[in-house]
Amino acid sequence: MKLEPPFDSFKLEKHAGEYKDFGGVGNDYPLKGVTYPVDYGEIEGYVTEDGANLDLFVGASSNNDHYGYIRVSRPDLSDGEHKFYIHLTDDEEAAVLREFSSVLIEHGRFDTFDALLTAMEPFRST
Repeated sequence: MKLEPPFDSFKLEKHAGEYKDFGGVGNDYPLKGVTYPVDYGEIEGYVTEDGANLDLFVGASSNNDHYGYIRVSRPDLSDGEHKFYIHLTDDEEAAVLREFSSVLIEHGRFDTFDALLTAMEPFRST
């Protein structure tokens, strides 16, 4: 799928269905690992609370279904970390929320693509 700017800089880290082990995070962290329900990676030009490029979930929808974000708890970040998503179907969005439920602080949807870009603006690094 060709993504619209600024998401055209998306670098895939995990394909849908791949598992990532968080074993080194700490024994008391409730999320030991995650199986990504959709493609997951990062985009350049935006930096989140952990100092790395913005994390992005990309769904399989060609209808531009849901744009949104989740904010997850992390032991090293007092206010958690934002991760954004684009093109998720209802089922994909529910799967992401379920997979991260043990560390989910909040989530939200945007009615328009422009609203998503506005919400991302504080994370712009360039």
